[in-house]
Amino acid sequence: MMRDGFEYYIERVEVGAELRVEGWAFHRRHGLCGFEVVIDKGKSPSAIHVRRGIERHDVELAFGCAMAEHSGFALIAALPLGSATVALRLTAGKEECVIPLMLREGLSLRSWSLVCERARATVDYRFLTERGLSYATALPAALSRAETALALLPPLQQEPRAHPPLTAPVSIVVPVYGGKHFLTPLVHGLIETVEPRHRIIFVDDGNPDRSITAFLVALGTTLDHVTVLAKTRNEGYLKAVIDGVEIATRLNPDGHVVLLNTDVEVPPGWLERLVGPIERTPSIASTTPFTNAGTICGFPGMPEDNKPFLGVPVAEIDAGFRNLADLPPVEAPTGVGFCMGLNRRALRDIGFFDLAAFGRGYGEEVDWCRRAMRHGFTNVVVPNLYVHHRHGGSFSSEEKKAQIEASGTTIRQRYPEFDAEVQDFIRADPLRPVRAAAAVRILAEQNGQERARTVLLFDHPGHGGAAAFRTKEVARLHAQNQTVLLVRPVDRPVLGMPDGAMDIELLHREATFRFPANDLRDLGALVSALPLAEVVINSLVGYDDLMAVMAFIRALRVKRGVPLRLLHHDYFPVCPSLNLINTEDRYCGVPAPEKCRACAATNRYFRWPKGGGNFDMSVYRRDWQSFCDLADRHVFFSKSALATVRQAFALREDRVRIIPHLADHVSVAPLPPPAPSPVARVAIVGGINVAKGAKVLTAMVRLAEQHRLPVQFELFGSTDQPIDSPHLHDNGHYEPKRLAQLLADRGCHAIFLPSVWPETYCYVLDEVVGMGVPVGVFDIGAPAERLRSWSNGFVVSPITPEAALSALLGVVGCKLRIPSST
Repeated sequence: MMRDGFEYYIERVEVGAELRVEGWAFHRRHGLCGFEVVIDKGKSPSAIHVRRGIERHDVELAFGCAMAEHSGFALIAALPLGSATVALRLTAGKEECVIPLMLREGLSLRSWSLVCERARATVDYRFLTERGLSYATALPAALSRAETALALLPPLQQEPRAHPPLTAPVSIVVPVYGGKHFLTPLVHGLIETVEPRHRIIFVDDGNPDRSITAFLVALGTTLDHVTVLAKTRNEGYLKAVIDGVEIATRLNPDGHVVLLNTDVEVPPGWLERLVGPIERTPSIASTTPFTNAGTICGFPGMPEDNKPFLGVPVAEIDAGFRNLADLPPVEAPTGVGFCMGLNRRALRDIGFFDLAAFGRGYGEEVDWCRRAMRHGFTNVVVPNLYVHHRHGGSFSSEEKKAQIEASGTTIRQRYPEFDAEVQDFIRADPLRPVRAAAAVRILAEQNGQERARTVLLFDHPGHGGAAAFRTKEVARLHAQNQTVLLVRPVDRPVLGMPDGAMDIELLHREATFRFPANDLRDLGALVSALPLAEVVINSLVGYDDLMAVMAFIRALRVKRGVPLRLLHHDYFPVCPSLNLINTEDRYCGVPAPEKCRACAATNRYFRWPKGGGNFDMSVYRRDWQSFCDLADRHVFFSKSALATVRQAFALREDRVRIIPHLADHVSVAPLPPPAPSPVARVAIVGGINVAKGAKVLTAMVRLAEQHRLPVQFELFGSTDQPIDSPHLHDNGHYEPKRLAQLLADRGCHAIFLPSVWPETYCYVLDEVVGMGVPVGVFDIGAPAERLRSWSNGFVVSPITPEAALSALLGVVGCKLRIPSST
């Protein structure tokens, strides 16, 4: 895979609204590569962002080359619609290598093919249809930034923005069949929010409950702008709507039409916001507002149905949207008929709903919207309006199910692209920043009335025990009715990504709102809008500018008095090596800072902070000591972890708590005794990297080979150093709930966890120690601390493969002495 010193492989190529390329590349002499994208044999993309230096220990092992340790990369580049060829230019030192990457073989979005020999076989496509690109770019890209999105909202307590009145009268058609309990709130809402110059047409669709008819007749008699069509028999929702629109056309021939279900609740100013876009843009066929239950226009989630956000009144939810009038309407694959504005011009051009095809109703608005699109119209979601939809009234559940199936078949036959476009709309989710901005405003208004209830939680972007704990912590906070603002270093590149980019998610127990690739200014805008209850540090690993993040948190603690809680899952405050593994792949013992300089320069496990070339451990620890002094609470998960941290820092006793983890993700019971066997089967459980004992495991396997020992290692999990040996059987990844059965099936006699760093806890130990078979660890960290309290536990010292193998053979009844290696 080498070309003039370059080694590379393209693992993934995705085409959507932009080009994404992921893989690895390095130069044998110069190390990391630079990356450029070349379009059509010479053009550069208008925007590109590259994330390089991603850890690829697997590539380093495969090539036996230290230059490959951080060879991973991910890039994203703007891709013009008319592009025909794409190449990737690698640079290192003064050398370069141009790699032909993709060739377009047709005119459609999905006609790209890979021409790179060192790549996987196919291109991934972000979207199924061409229209997916327009959905992805429907709103300005800057709206993905929290600061920009929140700037659209006026300050709290400011009077709601007045929306311009409509220039012409509108007809509102409301079919009524059943749903009696919806009528009073709907009518009250319409009387309060609709000017008398607009027409309201109620269609009494042969209601068997004649008190509904009496109420509607009274409305028509009392209010001059209300017309009631009383039908003698029920002919179905669709016929009722058609009849109502015919009356609307006779009474108001030039007026736009609004279809409204009885099971909706409308806020003040709704009609002006719903119909206004049609008046301003005659090419819009239909408008639909946000709602709790409206598939693609759902809030707070989409496309699922939702309860009213926070359980607050509709007007308060709508208040989060109504000031977003500066945003353009967003094109959608269809309108949604519960509350839909219809353009009179479109009604004239294409007619109305198709009664013959859709019978009693369901799907007729999709058919109408798709016909309108084929005549050059668009259908849009209105960003600045929320209308509540209760569901109920027109159809029984069985009738609804049958209608959906029948209409779905018709829609697919007439518009085979429709389902794919809906999927693309959901993938692109162009309304995400609107939902997020509205949610922040709604939460801010509620926080202004109650105690502060948003927790700002910092974490790393990876997986493992800390991430598992974060999930539980978020659930705990949600149970206390608190919202979580989760901040992590950005995991995937995004065009226009700022320096120090972070992924920010507002996690409410009802929904998640995401601001990807934001920075500290954006985070500042969010925390200004959301009064904070607490700042929690789960981890600060991976942040591009660690000191800037710490300064941001310091300001919250000092200037605003926000409580600060530090969770000590690892030793990142002690040393950027995270696990305290030195250049010899051993636990360093936390030496004095002056002894760390030589290690830091060559330690491949070092998470270099910004400006790491001038790294000074004394300064690093001094900054962390100052930061630790700010914390109101330090949470450790074992005595040994606290003791290790106290080798570097002074912590106030009254601010320290030790709280072990609870492995509530699994239930553990004793295993039945394994069947007698001439071979001792030893289970190795977990993700085994260098810190978790990968080198020790390899050495133990080689010793078993060398001395022909009756030992079979059973790996449940993974290792970053593949071992090819008859003495090791790789069982692959496991589900914790199935681990006991897997160990029983393989007849395991003992379990060994070969970790060589002072783990702060160890979830895996809790998964296995209660099984009753012998469990061993090295005499280091929290596992050894806990295992001494178990009768089936054994602790091995010194930390060598020979000591481990001898101890294992001892506990399974094989009293063999293993010679020490020299």
